[in-house]
Amino acid sequence: MRYYRVHTDETAWITKQPRGLFTAVGKLVDAGMLSEKEEKDYWKNREYFERILPVPPYYEQGNPEGAITWYKDTKEANRIFHEMSFYRRMAGKYGKKLYISECDEVPGKIIYEDDTQIAVTQQKDDVEITVNELVWPIREINENDIQECVELIKKSFKTVADQFGFTEENAPRFTAFATNAERLWWQLNREHRPMYGYYRDGRLVGYYSLLLKDNGECELNNLCVDPAYRHQSIGEEVLLDAFVRARELDCNKMNIGIVEENTVLRKWYESYGFVHTGVEKLDFFPFTCGYMEKKLL
Repeated sequence: MRYYRVHTDETAWITKQPRGLFTAVGKLVDAGMLSEKEEKDYWKNREYFERILPVPPYYEQGNPEGAITWYKDTKEANRIFHEMSFYRRMAGKYGKKLYISECDEVPGKIIYEDDTQIAVTQQKDDVEITVNELVWPIREINENDIQECVELIKKSFKTVADQFGFTEENAPRFTAFATNAERLWWQLNREHRPMYGYYRDGRLVGYYSLLLKDNGECELNNLCVDPAYRHQSIGEEVLLDAFVRARELDCNKMNIGIVEENTVLRKWYESYGFVHTGVEKLDFFPFTCGYMEKKLL
């Protein structure tokens, strides 16, 4: 089993170990460094994680044993970790360099364990722990990025077109063929859609945008990953970041449209809590449009 934790290079007073991500951002709040909006988002995120992530009981006593919490390398734990995008963004914005420590065996004496994490004391000297800097890969898209976004979207959705036999002749309005710089410019500057890009190796490899509605709902649009970078959990991290950003924008429901015949994609979204709500057959598409929604906690 792999275990990992995210932290700064600052030493925590109680544990005498590098300060964890949650505590590091909490210190920023205590120091009054966040803006009014950011502090509001902090408490919203904190409430969310207190609901989905068990709080080890030793914290109620002030952590007298100086325990350190490590996440398990499991699907559920990793999903929770990817949803910590607000904390990672705030740390980066306010000059807190982050690191990820990893090991392949229990790094100390376990005093608490649940499905997603362990807490240990008496850290072992003979456990090999690797430490690497953790850089936040997602940032907002601006006008200078539009052409790169167009190329990524067209390339990513072209694999779907090829799989299902869509062409520019039989599906000219499909994303792979209809996306251009003018359309994205309009979405960014006239519809004011927030747009976000995932960067790796100095290049844009993931993307999504949000169309905000007046009723507290939003549409998730054009979520995609460069075909060369798929199956590396980038899609998951992008999707979970979309949930976090949408909640920060006061959205309570997210909607999405998919190619109904793409059953693999439908199951993927269902695994993240989306519910299928209906279908529609449009004359200008050679496929069925499927619709899904997810309530945002």
